[in-house]
Amino acid sequence: MLQLFGNKLRNGFESNIICYMLFAFLVATAQGLQLSAFTTKSPRVSKYTTKSPSASSQSHDAITSLYRLNATNGVTCILMQVDGLISVRYRNKLNEDVEADLYMPDHPVLSGECVESNLEIMTMEFKGFTLTMTFKKSSGGEGWYINLFELSYSSSNPIFEHPDRPNLNVRLTSPSNTPMYFPTPVGKSYVCDKEQTVILYAPHDSGDLSGHIARIYLRDLHMQSFMFKDSGKWGPSFHCSATGSYRDETAPLAVGTALAVAVLLIISGYGGWRYFKIKKVQYGSME
Repeated sequence: MLQLFGNKLRNGFESNIICYMLFAFLVATAQGLQLSAFTTKSPRVSKYTTKSPSASSQSHDAITSLYRLNATNGVTCILMQVDGLISVRYRNKLNEDVEADLYMPDHPVLSGECVESNLEIMTMEFKGFTLTMTFKKSSGGEGWYINLFELSYSSSNPIFEHPDRPNLNVRLTSPSNTPMYFPTPVGKSYVCDKEQTVILYAPHDSGDLSGHIARIYLRDLHMQSFMFKDSGKWGPSFHCSATGSYRDETAPLAVGTALAVAVLLIISGYGGWRYFKIKKVQYGSME
């Protein structure tokens, strides 16, 4: 009787283990398929109000500016559509830290370079400011990104009211420890409706005396570089996530798959151990 009770207890315990393993397998699989869906969405906090569209149009295109840079052969190499604002923090003669804002215009003076296969540059000039963006390809050539933002202007620009240090040539750049902005596969266009912010400082070795700090706010961003099609149209979209990171569905799937494989190995190992244990018991009983 005691042996029968012990067998039932052992069988019930082993059944519970199998149930727990199967449950873990299902949870792991679900995590792999749905991990990206559990990203916490942060509220949009904006520095500014979106540019007012013209009275004749209320469409998305009316509140964003389109910038197209063509190579010498007439083929578009860089295409950007964005609702952008540049905000510069400076100190005035009252020793107050204030900010001066200006929108990225619809029709700046565009120039750039699209000669090298791994490097492209687009420069915008407007209202005494020069904004330069340097695009590069990844080491393997499978992706592109913005490597550097650079903003140049005079501290005596009329946008600054009573600056404490006028008549300075200011040059601000994105930090060198953030070398990859908006990484995107080659042939695809980066799309993000979440506001992106790029902070620019004076380089450490520049001897800057202005003390200025700039922020570039980019909303409803659609951008592509290293365009190789003669049509000059957008490639397939590569979307950023709700938190500003970049959506790659293969990573969650890989994690879930690895967990599922681990659970399957445990179940298989337990099954093998159980099989040989039963065979051993049966062999002993026969003796």
